[in-house]
Amino acid sequence: MAQDYNYVKCPQCGYERNPMNASKCEICGYRLKKGLPLVPILATVVGVAALGSGGYWVITQLSHQDKSPVVSPASPAPTPSPAVPPAQTQATSPATPAQTQATSPAPATPAPGITTVSTLAQVPNVPSGTFNYGNSTTFAPLRSERINNLIYQAHPNFRLRYVEPPGGKPGSGAGIEMLINGQLAIGQSSRPLKDSEFERAQKRGFRLEQIAIANDAIAIYVHPGVQIPGLTVAQVRDIFTGKVTNWQQVGGSNLPIVPFSRNLQAGGTVDYFKEDVLLGQNLGSNVREIRDTTHSLRQVGATPGGIGYANIPLVVRQEMVRIVPLAKESGAPYIAPDIGGTEVNSAVITDGSYPITRRLFIIIRRDGTLDEQAGVAYANMFLSDEGQKLIKEAGFAPIR
Repeated sequence: MAQDYNYVKCPQCGYERNPMNASKCEICGYRLKKGLPLVPILATVVGVAALGSGGYWVITQLSHQDKSPVVSPASPAPTPSPAVPPAQTQATSPATPAQTQATSPAPATPAPGITTVSTLAQVPNVPSGTFNYGNSTTFAPLRSERINNLIYQAHPNFRLRYVEPPGGKPGSGAGIEMLINGQLAIGQSSRPLKDSEFERAQKRGFRLEQIAIANDAIAIYVHPGVQIPGLTVAQVRDIFTGKVTNWQQVGGSNLPIVPFSRNLQAGGTVDYFKEDVLLGQNLGSNVREIRDTTHSLRQVGATPGGIGYANIPLVVRQEMVRIVPLAKESGAPYIAPDIGGTEVNSAVITDGSYPITRRLFIIIRRDGTLDEQAGVAYANMFLSDEGQKLIKEAGFAPIR
């Protein structure tokens, strides 16, 4: 096959369609050597022997691009578990390792790198067994019974079991903690990994890898009685840090603002909100704490002057609240993350014109075991053409 020198291949995950000027891989985020071609380049310059004074050769060989494999060593594989219904089961306090063990192990297939195929069924090297996964609440639409059934139909011996954190508060951070501790085989996160999490995994003898599978947006929603054309990101920040306390201060009626938020330690969405929207500031003393998005939607819808935030797929079609368009700055146009309150506006999320967007990640435990193989396979399912369609149907914006 002829090579295409308009793209750069990622040496980490093998994705071959990164633009020539990309600084990071579009799939896994690995830093690329900017402007380097897809394959190593070898050139030889040959001098011609000079007549009458002897001859010589000049040979120049350009340096080769490092293409180290990312596959970890193989480990024993369990035999398939007894028949389990295709829909996910739940456990509230895991007491066993993330992967179901068997008494007669067989050689495991080495976990491959990230790849893109057409259908779920075409995803290669899917292991047999039951694997614990979770814990980001943002991923709830991607853990639906329909999606899990489609995965089960494509790979009947690959079963997923959702596990709540022992403390009872699900979230990206809790899930990553469980992944590091061996309570999960596959992590789901609505925020990038932190340096401290990378370091903790390394100290335990393995590494974590994050694979972006979808684009998401944070929606700001209010009580239906709050009538404003929109908010700037700075105004949202001032509301949730307690600097703005009345809707009259941002173009509304004379009504106290009642903000609602989950605890800032609860998960990836609130962590992202604090770092990227509040710029690291703490919530104001007037912010009322709620457990999850469902609780927030109910409280905002029942409280005059109420305001909350959550990822967009959980807010569209919720008639009890109204989604507020946002502007990046004063004077910029207001952009709505929804279309008529009934569907997600994928276009403005993908092109970044909506100001509060982020990526969703599958977190792989690179430890050379079946957990690693399961994480790679699960990520590849969502990166497949069929998986990206499921992501869009679930209310997120496809990444490819």
